[in-house]
Amino acid sequence: MSKAGELLKPLLAPSTSRPSASWFGPGKNTTVLRDNFDITTWLAMGALAQGTAFLLLGRLSLLPAFTLILFRLLTTYLQTINILTNPHMSNIIPGKFSAQIPQPDGTFSAQPANSSIVVFHIGARTNHPMGLLAPGYKDLGGYFQSMAKQLDERAEEFGFLGMTSWLDAASRSSSNGNLSVGYFRTLEGLQAFAHSELHRKAWDWWNRTVKQHGHLSIYHETFEVPKGAWETIYANSHREGLASATFKVEGEEKWVSGVVDASKGVLRSAAGRITRGSGGENEKYGEVEYV
Repeated sequence: MSKAGELLKPLLAPSTSRPSASWFGPGKNTTVLRDNFDITTWLAMGALAQGTAFLLLGRLSLLPAFTLILFRLLTTYLQTINILTNPHMSNIIPGKFSAQIPQPDGTFSAQPANSSIVVFHIGARTNHPMGLLAPGYKDLGGYFQSMAKQLDERAEEFGFLGMTSWLDAASRSSSNGNLSVGYFRTLEGLQAFAHSELHRKAWDWWNRTVKQHGHLSIYHETFEVPKGAWETIYANSHREGLASATFKVEGEEKWVSGVVDASKGVLRSAAGRITRGSGGENEKYGEVEYV
């Protein structure tokens, strides 16, 4: 175990350009489109396409589907026995780590949760039979996309640290809600964004058209979390949640990740990470790695 007061150890190298927020990942649009229809609808559309192809091409129409399934099975097997690289393991950070907020100069102190943080949830859902094609949903999605882009481009001005995108996959079988989880340095920064020209434009559009779009749901939740009252832990994980945030170094064109080693020292336990303990609280249970 590290000595008391030892500085937290970063695991990722700084960057000379600000990485885009995880919200802009390549799978976002595909996931939303897939969720727009029930699985029975997707199966029926596939059956219709296959049936039409069979009428036109006969048994040859089975070849593309058979080839694709065979390819997927073979690829999965080769990945399982480590002959091919498993793309789902790309960018995994092995072991136990935490997300912390660095000091203005990009270094980390010995104290976890050493800064307050604002967590912002904002979401939308269409309750229309046409799903994504519902009246107004394209406009709503366009405003969301533009505002996310503005946050990314003016991150320093608004104290924006990063944002991730999630799908509420448990509420119903299709057309689930989309949730974006954003992180800000201060409530003042979030408020500055809320009163910026683009957000005001979106706000005005909603107020002007809300009576026409009763099938559209929107919501947000804001949490201002004080210093010493939050904690994070990840094991063999991608950079999810706060771990996906980046922090600009004061006076330099350099950005650092908040990912730090949590395998030893004060970050070993939840009590230590939330400044209620030393990190050794779980040693009485023996070798307990991921709590």
